[in-house]
Amino acid sequence: LISVAGVTLLRSGSDTQIAVKDRLEDVSRTNRLSNALESDLAQAMARSIRDASGQPVPAFIQSDTTTPGTLFGFVRGGWSNFDEAPRAGLQRVAYTLDGQALKRVGWPMLDGAAPDEAATLVENVSTAEVRFRDEAGEWRSDWTATDANALPRAIELRLTFAGKPEQRMLFLVGPQTRPKPQPVDEG
Repeated sequence: LISVAGVTLLRSGSDTQIAVKDRLEDVSRTNRLSNALESDLAQAMARSIRDASGQPVPAFIQSDTTTPGTLFGFVRGGWSNFDEAPRAGLQRVAYTLDGQALKRVGWPMLDGAAPDEAATLVENVSTAEVRFRDEAGEWRSDWTATDANALPRAIELRLTFAGKPEQRMLFLVGPQTRPKPQPVDEG
């Protein structure tokens, strides 16, 4: 009886340890993804670009024909240049869903360049949905701004991982220092 109780206790402790380890990995994965998105989106810039054929591309896009599975893409500032390479401090990035992997794609130059190899941020993604908050405060499932330099105010990203509940993440876009409309003085 004592040995059965000991084995049961060890098994229970081992199962608990495995469950805690799995949960910590889930939290760590979510934190890494959230930090990457928050860092990029906080530095989003209202700068349109040109694609490889020279055609203009808006500052913020929802889909991209050159990068299949694009959820959204934009130009961000703050690209560190530690090796003093001949390039700008701005970087074009896009977040894509490639199969079941959420990836971040970066371009070596803003205009006319092919993308670098995509970095996988998380795997086992069943679904990914994005909504955009516009200047009027409305949530939209599409981003087709009439102004090529328009940025959404915020992004909502909903991810479902295999066998896990949906995760909802909200991010502000850009420095959030846009000028507020001034009242017209009629006097």
